[in-house]
Amino acid sequence: MLDWNPDLYLKFEKERTLPAKDLISRIDVVNPKKILDVGCGSGNSTHELKKRWPNAEIIGIDNSKAMIEKARSLYDDTRFILQDAADDLSSLGKFDIIFSNAAIQRIPDHENLIKSLYNSLEDKGVLAIQLPLVDEVRAQQALYELEHVKKYKQYLDNKSLRFNTKSTEYYYDVLSSLFNPESIYIWSTTYTHAMDSLDDILKWYESTTLIPYFDAFPDEEIISNFKNNFYIKLKNVYFPRPNGSVLFNYERLFLVASK
Repeated sequence: MLDWNPDLYLKFEKERTLPAKDLISRIDVVNPKKILDVGCGSGNSTHELKKRWPNAEIIGIDNSKAMIEKARSLYDDTRFILQDAADDLSSLGKFDIIFSNAAIQRIPDHENLIKSLYNSLEDKGVLAIQLPLVDEVRAQQALYELEHVKKYKQYLDNKSLRFNTKSTEYYYDVLSSLFNPESIYIWSTTYTHAMDSLDDILKWYESTTLIPYFDAFPDEEIISNFKNNFYIKLKNVYFPRPNGSVLFNYERLFLVASK
């Protein structure tokens, strides 16, 4: 499978890190000894955890070799491990905080995942998760429309393309079966990013969401054709403001619970 492009991903580091900062601000732990960053990517969220708790031992895990290598090159004071969060994490020990910023939407079974993360928490440990709610994003709707175009559909059928996100009720039920219900906080925020141009929205998608689409296609010609048609659809739903910026709204769901 195609790996991530860390440099393209980090083109939007400010926009991608803001939700991580917001999630960190809601974690009420004073002196954690160990923190796990699940799906750490290039390490930008892990770095924010380190700034908040400089004395903690922090481990970042990700299943992308390119992202882990980038994280290691940027933050040599933190331990980064190539590991899938869906695998057994018991060898890493127990943590006071388990944090995940925009990662678990790529893992299929959230109930078992959350149970696994719960089991990796120390007593009174905190689980903090953020995941994107993309179905109402106009760019995402344009992408869904392209999935049904005949020349693409033959390659995209039976592929795991869409993010796995559930309802707030689902997450509450899973969390409340494990954690103290009074400790559970669930909220959503819509971030409005002022992008320099429509090209930036395309690059945002190229750096993450489009990777499994491109991986499903047999050659560069159809990838280029798909990308061009996606761009045309973006032009029909996003319009420049008077100063040339394009507003890109992106909703995110936040979950915090204490053991």
